[in-house]
Amino acid sequence: MQKKAEQGTAWRASFGPFTLSPSERLLERDGLPVRLGGRALDILIALVESAGFAVSKKDLLSRVWPNVVVEEGSLRFHIVAIRKALGEGEGGSRYIVNTASKGYTFVAIVERHELDRAANPTSAGAVKSLPAPATPIVGRDEEVEVLVASLQQRRLVSIVGPGGIGKTTVAIASTNSAAGQFNGDVHFVDLSVASDAGLVRSSVAGVVGLQNRLDDLSALATHLAERNTLIVLDCCEHVIAAAAELAEVLVRTCPKVHILATSREPLRAEGEFVYRLQPLAFPHEGEGTTAEAALAFPAVRLFVDRAAASLSGFELKDSDASLASQLCRQLDGIALAIELAAGRIEALGLKAITSHFDASVRLMWHGRRTVVPRHQTLRATLDWSFNLLSDDEKHILQRLSVFAGRFSLDAAVEVCCFDYEKSLAIELIACLVSKSLVTVDAGEATLRYGMLDTTKSYCWKKLCDSGEEASVSRRFADHFGAWVQQYASVNLGKEALDVVALELANLRAALEWYFRNNEHTSDAVRLAAALCPLLLQLSNVAECSRWAQTALSQMPAEFAGSYFEMRLQGSLGQSLMFSKGGDEAETAYRRSIEVAEQLGDFRSTLHLLNGYAVLLHRHGRYTDALSIARKTRSLLLEVNDTESQAIVDSLTGVALHLVGNVEEAMHYFERSLARSSVASSSTRSKLGFDFHLRALCGRARSLWFTGHYAKAIAVADETIAKARESGHAVTYCIALIWAGSVHSHARNLARQQEIVETIEQVARQHSLTPYSTSANMERGQLLIAGGHPAEGVELIRSSVEILHECRYEMVTSVSLATMAIGLSDMSLHAAALETCDEVEALIRRCGDFLRMPDLLFARGYCCAAAGQPEQSEKSYLAAIELARSQGVKSAQVRAAVALAQHLIGAGRNADAQRLLRPLVEDAGDETSLDLSLARSFLGQVS
Repeated sequence: MQKKAEQGTAWRASFGPFTLSPSERLLERDGLPVRLGGRALDILIALVESAGFAVSKKDLLSRVWPNVVVEEGSLRFHIVAIRKALGEGEGGSRYIVNTASKGYTFVAIVERHELDRAANPTSAGAVKSLPAPATPIVGRDEEVEVLVASLQQRRLVSIVGPGGIGKTTVAIASTNSAAGQFNGDVHFVDLSVASDAGLVRSSVAGVVGLQNRLDDLSALATHLAERNTLIVLDCCEHVIAAAAELAEVLVRTCPKVHILATSREPLRAEGEFVYRLQPLAFPHEGEGTTAEAALAFPAVRLFVDRAAASLSGFELKDSDASLASQLCRQLDGIALAIELAAGRIEALGLKAITSHFDASVRLMWHGRRTVVPRHQTLRATLDWSFNLLSDDEKHILQRLSVFAGRFSLDAAVEVCCFDYEKSLAIELIACLVSKSLVTVDAGEATLRYGMLDTTKSYCWKKLCDSGEEASVSRRFADHFGAWVQQYASVNLGKEALDVVALELANLRAALEWYFRNNEHTSDAVRLAAALCPLLLQLSNVAECSRWAQTALSQMPAEFAGSYFEMRLQGSLGQSLMFSKGGDEAETAYRRSIEVAEQLGDFRSTLHLLNGYAVLLHRHGRYTDALSIARKTRSLLLEVNDTESQAIVDSLTGVALHLVGNVEEAMHYFERSLARSSVASSSTRSKLGFDFHLRALCGRARSLWFTGHYAKAIAVADETIAKARESGHAVTYCIALIWAGSVHSHARNLARQQEIVETIEQVARQHSLTPYSTSANMERGQLLIAGGHPAEGVELIRSSVEILHECRYEMVTSVSLATMAIGLSDMSLHAAALETCDEVEALIRRCGDFLRMPDLLFARGYCCAAAGQPEQSEKSYLAAIELARSQGVKSAQVRAAVALAQHLIGAGRNADAQRLLRPLVEDAGDETSLDLSLARSFLGQVS
C-alpha cells in the first residue's frame, strides 16, 4: 500500500480537474472550491492517500468516526456524495471503485506534491477586535473549515440563514481561524444598531481607523486601498442595500480587502459567494436512542453542553437519549432554540420541555438578558425578520404556514397565492427563500419548499389573527383532495409512489381538516378512499386502518354500497390483516367483496377474493382458502388477462402447497411466474403484497421439498433480495418468512438468525405485529435447536398466545411441533406427547397437511425420548409414507435418518440400509444436512 503522509506533513494532490489540499481542508475543481462535507472530505483524503489500493470499510469507519459506532450505511451515503461532487461518470470518468469484500479504491491517476509546512499560513489566535464567544462553539467545525477555505479563494463571502441558526458564532470562529492570512488586520462590525446607509459606512470607517469623513465611501476605499484586511459585516439584513453597496465598492477598489457578511438573505453584490448555514445535524426518527449515539449529533452535543452550564452536573443518560434527540428534532437543529430549551432544564426537566410544550410556547422562552433583544426569545428573532418583509411577503408567508409538511411550488401558488399573478407569486416565494424564512430541499427531482416548525407556528398565529385561517385551510384541503385523485385509479410506478410519499403529511392534514368540519364529511370519505390503497402500497398499514375506520364510521348513507365503501372496506381488511388480524379484518373483507359483486366489478372482486384467501390462510383455515382460490378461477371467464391469470395461479399454488399437494402447486407457481415478470404497483396496492414474489417463495419451498436443495437455496436468496429491493415492507416480510423457511429446513442457524433479526426490524418499523411475533417464535425454535429448550419453549408459548389473539395461525402448527421437541429435551415427556396430539388435531381441523410429516417426525422424536421405541418407529414410518405420498423428499430423508439411527442402535443394520439406500440413490449429487447424515449411516452399516 502507498505510504500515508506522516503526522504533520503537508501535501497536495491533483487528479483530473481536481486539486485536494488536506492541510487547507480544500477540494478545488479548475481552481474553484467544491463544497463537500467534513466527513466526506475525510473519506476522500483517506482514499487519495492510498490511491490504487483498496481501503477497507472498517478502516474508513474507524478513521472518520473514531470511538463512535456508525452503521455502514453512513459510509455509503458519504461515498455517494463524493462521487456526485467529483462528477463521476461525466465523460467516462472513474474515481472510486467498490471492490467486494475489500473496500473502496481510488483509481484515478494522482500527482502528489509535498509542501513546505512553513509556507502555510497559521492562525494568529483570537483577534482582539472580535467579540469573544460567551460559550464554547459546538458542532460547527466543518462549516468553519469550508468558510476559511472560501475566504482564501473569494473576496466576498456571505453566511446566510434564518435567525438564531448561529451565523454570528460561525463568522467569529471562521474569522479567528483565518486571521493569520491577514496578519491580524481583522475587524468586526455589528450592524444591528445601524439604521441607514450613512451609519453602515460610518460604522465600518470607525472600526478600521478612519477618523474623519466617516460617511464618505470613496474616502473609506482610499483608506483601505493597500491594506490586507478582513472586515466582518454582521447582521446586514435590515440595511441590506447599503451593506451590498459598501461591500461591492471595497471589493472592486481594494484588491486586498476581504469581506465576510452575515445576513438572513444574500447581499446580491457582484462577486458574492453565498454560504447557506444549515441547522445543526440532529437525530432523525429512530436514531439517537443511546447517549453515545445521540451525542454523535452536534445538535444534541450543544443541548447537553448548554444544559450542563444551566444545571451543574447534568449528563445525558441512555434513558434520556431519545428525549434529547426528539427535542433537537422538534427544534429543527436551530442553535438559539436549543440553547433556550437547555435553559429550561433546571426548572422543568427534560421530559416536560419535550412533551408538554408546542412550538407556540417555545417562541416565548427567554434566554440571557445580556444578549441583543432580537435573540432573547424566538419570537423576538422572528419579529425582527418578519418586520423586514413587504406586506405581500408577509401575506404569503402567513398563508404558507397551512402546509403540514414540505410542499411543491405549484401547490404553494394554488393554495396561498390565488389572488396574485402567478409570476408575482413565484417571485414573492423566491424572496422568502432568499430571506431564509422558507427552506428549499433540492434533493428530489423537483424542488420542495418548507418552513421550520418555529417559523410555521409563528406565522400560523398571525394567519389566525388575520381571519384567513378558515378560507386558506379550505383551499389547502380541497387542493390535496383533488390532487390525490389522479393516483387513485391508475397504475403507479415507483416514481409516482415516491411523489405520493412526499405529500403524506399534507394529505393527512387535509383529511384531519375535513373530518373536523362536519359539512365536509363526503369530501373526507372520497379522500380517504383514494388515499388508503396508496398507504397500503407504502406499507403504512396502521395509518391505513385508522383512516379507513374513521371514514367508514362517518360515511354518509348515500355512500353505502358505492365504490368508495368498497375501497375503504377492502383497505381496512388488508391493513388489519397485516397489522393485528382479528375478526374485524374478515368482516371488512366480506363486506368489500359483497359490494364489489353488487357493483358487478369483477376485477375488484377477484383482487378482494385473493386478499380474503390470504386472510383465511393466516387464520389457519387452509381448506376454506383452497375453496376461495377455486372460486377466483371462475372469475377469469370475466377478467381474462395475463396479470389476473398470474395472480390466480399464484394464489392457487399457495393454497395447494399448504394442504400438501406440492407437485400440483409447483405447476401453478411456474405458470404464474411465466405469465408475469414483476407485479405492477397497482396490483400490489389491491392485494397488499407482490404476488410475483409470493410465487417465487412457493417455488423456492417446492424446490426444497422435491429434493432440489442447492437450487432452492439460490431461489430463496434471490427472492429475499428482490423483495428487499421492492421497498414494500409486507412483501419483504413475506419473503423473509416463506422463502427464508428454506434455510430453516436446511438448519442453517446463522442464516436463520440474520433473517429473524431483519423480520423484527422491518415489522416493528411498520407496525406489522403478526410478523414481528412470528420472528420471535422462530427465535424460540433456534434456541431449542441450539440446546436451550427451556428458553425456547417459553418464547414459543408466549408468541403463540399473541398470534392466537391476532388470528395469525400460519406458523402455529410447525412451531408447536418444535416446542414438543423442546419439552422432550427438558424430559417433560407427557407434556411433549400431549402437545403432539394437540398439533395433530389442529392440522386435521385446519387442513395444513403439508405440516403433518413434521408433526409425525416430532412425535417419533418424543416417543424415543420417552422410552417408547415401537411408537417412535411407527411414527417415523408414518412420516416417511405421508411425505412420499405428498412428493416431499426432504421430509422423507429427515424422518428416515432419525429412524435409521434408531435401527442401528438396535443392531438392525440391514433394515437401516434398506431404508436409506433408495433415498440416497434418488438424491444423486444433491446434498443437505440430512443427506450427509444418511450417507454417513450407510457407510457405517455397509
